[in-house]
Amino acid sequence: MYNYDSLWRTMKERGVTTYSLVNHYNISSHTMSNIRRNENITMETLHKLCQILRCQASDVVEITFDEEEEKHYREIRKKKRTKSH
Repeated sequence: MYNYDSLWRTMKERGVTTYSLVNHYNISSHTMSNIRRNENITMETLHKLCQILRCQASDVVEITFDEEEEKHYREIRKKKRTKSH
């Protein structure tokens, strides 16, 4: 799952609005809609946002895992440890 709370904070700190991203920096309104819904964006868009805001990816998005994803990755790690012993 993606969380863009850090993007909104970074934009506020830098004085950059959604309007300016769409109208001055050519970030599509569809992309902004994806961000508002905490959906994925492309690496190219992430890079462009980082360039515009002069920041790092962690200042734009946080990736979190839901319970099912956590369970899945715990099982994978467990299998890897079992195979290496």
